[in-house]
Amino acid sequence: MDQLINHKHKIDILLSNDTSLSKPTQITVKPKRKSKLKILCNECNREGKRLDKSHQVCQNCYKAKSIYKPSGNKVIDDFIRDTLWDNNKFVGKMEFVPYDQFKDIKFIAEGGFSKIYKATWIDGPIRGWNKSNQNYSRVKSKIV
Repeated sequence: MDQLINHKHKIDILLSNDTSLSKPTQITVKPKRKSKLKILCNECNREGKRLDKSHQVCQNCYKAKSIYKPSGNKVIDDFIRDTLWDNNKFVGKMEFVPYDQFKDIKFIAEGGFSKIYKATWIDGPIRGWNKSNQNYSRVKSKIV
């Protein structure tokens, strides 16, 4: 006689004597649980997902802090920091690049209020997040 018992986390199947032993007699179903690693971030004061239990900042702030370099100008620094902390997607985000990160700097033209230069950015822009190393990978030697 076959009997089926269905529990929340386990399904037991009792088989009769005429059933082959090569078939499973018990199936365990593990429920899918999403990890609740959400915290109130110490940096942005928003609820966010953290990398692991040891981090007290959200993923967005951790990633933004890994590339944030102050320029020395408070207005510019605040603007760049706000754009970095605003969203996890770094495409089109502002990043301060120190002058020493450029090589082969060439003057192109001069306008009413600006001068235009062409240079090679040594480190290059961010390509994406490397989960195994917990840092950003970059496009090397990008002409800007």
